[in-house]
Amino acid sequence: MATSKRQRQRERRQVVQQRAKVTATRGRIRSGGVRVALIALAIVVAVLVLWLTLRGDDEGGGGDVATAPGETAVTDAASASGGFPELPPPPAPGGELSEAVTPCPDPAEPAFRVTQFEAAPGECLDPEIDYTAVFDTSLGRIRVALDPQAAPEAVNAFAVLAGYDYYDGTAIFYTDPTGGYIQGGSPHTNSADDPGPGFTVDPGEAVEYKAGQLLWSAQGDSTGQFLLLAYDEFLPSEPVSGLATLGQIEDSSLAVVLDALVMHVDDPATAFGGRPSESVIVHSIDIQATDPTPEGSIDVSACPPADGSGPTVLDFDGPQPMCLDRSKQYTAVFDTTAGEMRIDLDTVNTPITANNFAVLARYHYYDDTLLFRTDPGIGIIQGGAPHTNSPSDPGPGYTIVDEGSGFTYEPGQIVMARTGAPNSASAQFFFAVNEKTAVLNSQGTYVVFGQMDEQSLTVAEDILASHVDQPGNRLGGAPEPQVIVKSVTIEESE
Repeated sequence: MATSKRQRQRERRQVVQQRAKVTATRGRIRSGGVRVALIALAIVVAVLVLWLTLRGDDEGGGGDVATAPGETAVTDAASASGGFPELPPPPAPGGELSEAVTPCPDPAEPAFRVTQFEAAPGECLDPEIDYTAVFDTSLGRIRVALDPQAAPEAVNAFAVLAGYDYYDGTAIFYTDPTGGYIQGGSPHTNSADDPGPGFTVDPGEAVEYKAGQLLWSAQGDSTGQFLLLAYDEFLPSEPVSGLATLGQIEDSSLAVVLDALVMHVDDPATAFGGRPSESVIVHSIDIQATDPTPEGSIDVSACPPADGSGPTVLDFDGPQPMCLDRSKQYTAVFDTTAGEMRIDLDTVNTPITANNFAVLARYHYYDDTLLFRTDPGIGIIQGGAPHTNSPSDPGPGYTIVDEGSGFTYEPGQIVMARTGAPNSASAQFFFAVNEKTAVLNSQGTYVVFGQMDEQSLTVAEDILASHVDQPGNRLGGAPEPQVIVKSVTIEESE
């Protein structure tokens, strides 16, 4: 479902205004040099176009749930924070490795956090395997396809630092809406003055910067720090050297970077940029080997095993085949950390939607995902985003048709999330928990495809009651503690 159009427009205007406002006082990467003087009007236009594209203004296949009429998000970061925000303290210091060549971290051994190294690591990545860096942040997941060919030593070193939990618990300490990037990676100080890991490596050949790149400081005073670029025009306030290009952010994750930029607050004490209004924490960076067999290569004309013994698949080449028998009853059983919820799927009135959900569940699409949003104002719980655990999730790779309109929303329903565009639902869903969900009746476009029992509704009510406001979350907040959907199984009966 879509965030209200007016709210999205406010957020976009803020990004554009911030970038125009600080043309003479751009943020810095502290590597020395002379400040850039001007930014062309074309940059502002490019920012707006990119933001509109990513947010899918009334188009695309995302899964935002609409806010209630009159409800607004915090878009004025400075006023929301009550002034320039303080940096959070750095995480507890890690250990030290003094070997002449840093050994590769062993994933089979217990975690041993290291923040100080005597020397650069040896070769730890297999050149025959593709790798993805998954940033688990307080704003959502950022997935980056690493490119060892561009800077082999730097990519390897970054992956080794991540393997030693070097970045765990660090903050995004710098945002620059004008320069087009956010910066982090300082475990000792949570600032640009961090001493780094203790070694430098070859940054590789310089490349043309573009939106979505992950840059890493391989040499210089800021070694070990990283930058995530939001715009094609990378305009640091000072010329930089020693930056390596590590890879490309997946399109769906770029929205998380933009969300951090939207939270930007200017630093009143200096001419150099600022930081987010609320702490943005990198909980961890996980380096994942990519299966050389594309997940989307499965035969979509076949149905997954009904007993759930099929493979885990997150990306598909097209919509699911019809696998449910409309003469039978199907129940989706959510096994969550907050309790079990049983939901009877409606294969009579909404067979396409029910089938799509059931087939995805049998491919373990929803396993180990978060119920990432709660909104007491409209009485909903939202989930179904395995790639990012956020509304910016790219989905399974397709959308499905809307099975009707004019729906009314009552407690206990499971409903498809979608954008404001017709036929844009794919995999995200929300639970209608109480009568407040009726505020969405005026829209009526979100397809209802099942109903939970009373015992399950009690579990949903408890989850909604655990809601905590999150100022950095543009959709409001989430349960605390987190609620994990461990699995969704589909039971069949006559």
